[in-house]
Amino acid sequence: MADRRPPFVWMMVARTGSLGMGVLASVVVARALPPEGRGTYYMAVSVATAALTLGHLSVEQAQTALWSEKRRRSCLDANSVPLGLCVGGAAALVAVALCLLFQGRGNIPDIWLLTTACAGVPLGMGVLYGTNITVLRDRPQIAGWAMLGSAVAQCLCLVVLGLTGHLTVASVVIAWVLSFAASLAVLIAAGGVTVARPDLRLARTTCVKGLRLHTGSAASYLLLRSDVFLLNALAGPHEVGIYTLGVTLAELSRLAVDVFAQVTLPLQFDDEAHDPALVTVRIVRFMLLLGAASAVLTVTVVSALITPVYGHAYAEAGTLVAWLVPGILLLSAGRPVSTYLLRRRSPRVLVLPSLIALVANVALNAALIPLWGAIGCAVASTVAYTALVSFQVVFFTRTSGIGWRQLLPTSAEASRVTTEVKHRWGQLHIGRVS
Repeated sequence: MADRRPPFVWMMVARTGSLGMGVLASVVVARALPPEGRGTYYMAVSVATAALTLGHLSVEQAQTALWSEKRRRSCLDANSVPLGLCVGGAAALVAVALCLLFQGRGNIPDIWLLTTACAGVPLGMGVLYGTNITVLRDRPQIAGWAMLGSAVAQCLCLVVLGLTGHLTVASVVIAWVLSFAASLAVLIAAGGVTVARPDLRLARTTCVKGLRLHTGSAASYLLLRSDVFLLNALAGPHEVGIYTLGVTLAELSRLAVDVFAQVTLPLQFDDEAHDPALVTVRIVRFMLLLGAASAVLTVTVVSALITPVYGHAYAEAGTLVAWLVPGILLLSAGRPVSTYLLRRRSPRVLVLPSLIALVANVALNAALIPLWGAIGCAVASTVAYTALVSFQVVFFTRTSGIGWRQLLPTSAEASRVTTEVKHRWGQLHIGRVS
């Protein structure tokens, strides 16, 4: 009999397990490597991630836009993995070539370490395209297991290396690459995506459509990660090591919000929905409530545990989390709005806000990093994320005719959620004497 548990439950289990593995992996790395070592590893991975994100041509957004044409769905499915491997291979080669040009500048890591990291780009691209198709096919549980498989593979590698005394910057990068291979294997084996002969004409159409959206996608990525490159160039790998740990811990607050966004994505493309704008409003309201609760919980727990778990060398990361969480959660809660705009309007409504926020982010980082180091980086990021979401909300209100206040949860909704949480908490019998 098929498992009838809601997709949200599946995704929460998978995401919680993945994040748990990720936290364990971050502890192992932090205990084995000083902030400088973690910063070097993270910069190598950041270069590969930049190749993955700047080189994906926004194909996953094109897949989403084309998914409404039902006759193309099977071919979009079959194209996802082969197209990902091909586009990813090209992006990796470009990244390695650029790294050769910039060797010796801006604290760029060794070329062999960068090449090793870039070996994961084709695999990561296949995972990116394949996961998007899996979610569009309304199979979020498979996407969740693929994510969990990746985290388990990476964590096991790091724990074994740590226990045997072989944990180095290079071995951590190799474990990162292998995690993509594990994720792709799960996606294919579980039937999340179909491996078949690709439709080259549709592949070209998808890439061309994606390129029209790619300026905004590239700007969104640079908005999220340009701070790491600027921090590395202006302050060095020590600050990068602490800052990136803060980012990793702050992003734990996105768990429930991101899962809810994924499992509700098909609802925004439901042809039977009376008004997609109202569906978007309801989704955003609930995501804001989840986000507020997640923010308080994350900042409280991290502040208490950062030094005992990671050591005094990383103590400053707790302060960074408090500055980063508000912007990260606003960005996550705004995802349904950007999805609505992607389906309803031209690409420029997504491109323009991303470009403006990126310029603001770079300018603020350049001004604040020399003054406050990693904390200045965190402040700049939160301000830029808030600006991006604000622009998207303005376009949403103009397109839908719905006022921005309707995106905010009401006191009645907040009260219902609080009552439900208290009820569930009471059922656990915590703190009661039998």
